[in-house]
Amino acid sequence: MNSRANGASTTTTGFSPAAMSYAPQGLLRFLGPLDVVMLFAWVFSTGLLFNWSQPLRYIAAAYFLVSLVLFARQTLPTALRAWPTLIIPLFCIVSALWAPSAPDAIRKGMLFALGSAVSIYAASRVSGRNVLLVFIAVETIAAIMSVLKPTIIGGAWTGVFGQKNFLAMNMFILYIAALGIMLDPRTNRWFRFWALGIAPLAFFIIVMAKSATTTVLLAGATGAMLGHTFLWQPAAKVKHLRLLLVLFAMVAVLAAMLVLFGFLKFDAENSVLSALGKDSTLTGRTYLWATAERTMAEHPILGVGADGFWRSDYGLANSITRYFDFEEYVKFSFHNSYLENGVSFGYPGYWATVFIALWAIWRPGANWLKNQNAINAAFLILAIMVIIRTTTEIDLALEFTATCTLLFIGAARVDKPLPGARRP
Repeated sequence: MNSRANGASTTTTGFSPAAMSYAPQGLLRFLGPLDVVMLFAWVFSTGLLFNWSQPLRYIAAAYFLVSLVLFARQTLPTALRAWPTLIIPLFCIVSALWAPSAPDAIRKGMLFALGSAVSIYAASRVSGRNVLLVFIAVETIAAIMSVLKPTIIGGAWTGVFGQKNFLAMNMFILYIAALGIMLDPRTNRWFRFWALGIAPLAFFIIVMAKSATTTVLLAGATGAMLGHTFLWQPAAKVKHLRLLLVLFAMVAVLAAMLVLFGFLKFDAENSVLSALGKDSTLTGRTYLWATAERTMAEHPILGVGADGFWRSDYGLANSITRYFDFEEYVKFSFHNSYLENGVSFGYPGYWATVFIALWAIWRPGANWLKNQNAINAAFLILAIMVIIRTTTEIDLALEFTATCTLLFIGAARVDKPLPGARRP
């Protein structure tokens, strides 16, 4: 989508040299744009979940698997760097030894591994800028469709996703990716105009979705992106100014905490829940979390196996669905990625998921430290948002999720510093 380098000499540019691949240079040049097209097909089919788009998912998956081998010299270093993405697939396959259904456990592991393969290939062959443009293209379609048919439930927009939090999350991705493209001076100006036009629409839809959590994070992310471009980056030209900014921010935060919790006796828990429109049970989530913790304690080492809990023939799973007023069994979740994997794979699965989350934030953070441009800042903010989401949703325990594709691409990619640039 954009043939210029990603602000730096990166190993993740869309049209990489053939020196790292077995493929002929002509084939490399031809597959460069096709990589972007297939990534779009994958994100579209896994993000919007239209039934008719499922064939696109498997066409894209076949392309990525073949290309992963074809460009082995280029993708192997990325695969070694992204080995944490293969932990959960391995747990799934091994748990087939004790899971209620060995074929289901193996299938789940293979689908998880397929998602990891897509992320590894995209991180190797597609520039960070083009990855953001792909997500902007997919989410722009979702935004337009949601505006044309908002589907209001309980006064909140749900759009094409059928659930307000899913709509808000996807529009947050669109908004931050658009800010990253818009604030990146090395991006083609037409793409920047596109981002400038779509960002306000994403902002509007998030407000109409009435997801208080996402709205709060939206304000913080906007301040971070704008502060990064107009304050942090210019501060590099003045010696020690960045250090002064960091110290000032720390003092301001400590002073605010002292006033709120020391003098005003601020009740953070109740105030936050009230502001977010939640009750003390977080809409029943605390019941689910307590059940998951008890189940983990009963199966601490091995867990119940992949797809071993949420089954129609499992009594406790049926009890939970009846608790939430479903007349018959439906596929449910614990609304927490760490507990979901903990129930399936015991405490090793729980802590492995924690490790994956920390790795997925640390890697984009390292890229940003090396090259502090708007593209890397966008990947870091999006990673933080996705990880925050995993505390109430099961993105890290669910195969074929566009949010995890974005998260793992951001963690697996490498961005080298600009020539002559200094690490802060």
